[in-house]
Amino acid sequence: MDVETSLSWRGPYWYAGRRPRRSSVGDDPEDLDVALLSMFERRGRLPMALPAAIVVDIAQLVEDQRVGFFDWLLPQIRDLSCEVPFYILTGSEDFIPEGLQATAMIDRVVPDEVLLMLICIHQRALLRSEEAQLRRRIFGRIPGFGSAPHHSGTSSLMVVGLSGRFLEWQDASNEKVEVVGAFDGNMAVEFMSKRAFDAVVIDAPFDDAIDYMQQIRRDPRFAGLPVLAVCEREEDLVQLFRNGASDVLVGENRKETLARRLNSAIRFGKRRRLSDRILAESHVWLRQQVLRGGLGVEEYTNYLEACSNDLALRGLDLWEMRLQPENFGIAVQSEDEMEEINATLLSVADATSRDEDLVCLVRDFGPVAVLKNEAGITRLQKRINSILSHTVL
Repeated sequence: MDVETSLSWRGPYWYAGRRPRRSSVGDDPEDLDVALLSMFERRGRLPMALPAAIVVDIAQLVEDQRVGFFDWLLPQIRDLSCEVPFYILTGSEDFIPEGLQATAMIDRVVPDEVLLMLICIHQRALLRSEEAQLRRRIFGRIPGFGSAPHHSGTSSLMVVGLSGRFLEWQDASNEKVEVVGAFDGNMAVEFMSKRAFDAVVIDAPFDDAIDYMQQIRRDPRFAGLPVLAVCEREEDLVQLFRNGASDVLVGENRKETLARRLNSAIRFGKRRRLSDRILAESHVWLRQQVLRGGLGVEEYTNYLEACSNDLALRGLDLWEMRLQPENFGIAVQSEDEMEEINATLLSVADATSRDEDLVCLVRDFGPVAVLKNEAGITRLQKRINSILSHTVL
């Protein structure tokens, strides 16, 4: 399962609530939390240092204050240099103002380590979405390109289990979202492999819910899909989070709250699916360019400049790795041998990098890999060396 466990960028947490201070687990920002509630009471401007995430526990706001709080906060979020993960921590009976476009709405009992993991996942998802938009802008589309079945179709919600609340889920979801039911995890994965789903609700007894969730999460196609689990007993809530739930719905939920939590998950899932689809198309297009001698230098340079500018908004650097044979101790004897080695290096780099990393052949440069962090370069170098040591060229 391809799950993010480190922050893509660091910064202060903008936090509203009284959550116990999380212990340091390496990637946590240290002593940088911005207390949103006290800033709101003073109607102060927030510092413009890009936050790692914005977290609002809505229960900490008096109900008649909530609209005013978000009227103050949302313009400051929009003034940030780029998008960051934004979370509403809530419960089944909390009133959530209409129209909030949060990255996710999550039960406030979410364990600290799970919340951090979700922030890491959503940071990466934002980078992937920006990368997909950039590639579409720079490289264009492939005429007539199809897509994998699990990327295709209208926005849909999968409901797994036999609780008998199927109509409740239909009623809670947006009218444009198709709701499909599955008896168990096997049936759910089968359906999900044949058409797109933007979120999953597991509405089943605790032991079955854990089993179904693990079946879905084991499939790499669905590792990042929002999965909401229904929980009848509060003592099971934390275990559901720790076994892969993106959110846990406890007991009876206020109808409007349920709809907003559900539609927030579907909205994120749809965005993730569109990114996956564009990156898959771009991957095919880049492989096609190898047969035409490689990507043009001007096109490649335009990509590097635009990508570098986007990353700079988050304080990140772009890392370019030229996959030249001499960098891996390979001696080239002829033009034909160079072509074969280039193909091998491209293949290895392509297989060992993430789909949001750019791996391509560039005319006059040869094979290259463009990654979003220095650690990725080190990791890719080690993987290529390891594979080449067991490969006969």
